[in-house]
Amino acid sequence: MSLTVREARSVDAQRLTLLLEQLGYPTSSEAVARRLKRLATSKADHVLVAELGGKLVGLATVHVSLSIEHDKPAAKLSAIVVDETHRRRGVGEALVAAVEAEARARDCCLIFLTTAERRKGAHAFYRRIGFEETGRRFARVLD
Repeated sequence: MSLTVREARSVDAQRLTLLLEQLGYPTSSEAVARRLKRLATSKADHVLVAELGGKLVGLATVHVSLSIEHDKPAAKLSAIVVDETHRRRGVGEALVAAVEAEARARDCCLIFLTTAERRKGAHAFYRRIGFEETGRRFARVLD
């Protein structure tokens, strides 16, 4: 079966909802469709999906932004998930490679990500493909 990485489309919303639930972000297909539509209007944000044999099995988003810390833009890799029945088959690596290609095309100086401390398997994956742990994330929910 061939693996393809492409931009997400609105028709992907239902399957993306299931992937987001596996990642720990329960949501609705309507909300995902609305967010995809909004993200599609942004030149700085991309939602990528991986298809294996015609089935959507992975998701990654990339957000490119300028900062005061760097002369060049940085790319944030977020919401990366591979369907639990398709892990360890190169899907995650293909998604990260596509994100890296996008970051290089946008002249980014680095790719960074945040991950929950409980995701030990994800941490091992990130280290294996060349990411280094550089700190912690703190968040504050705004009402």
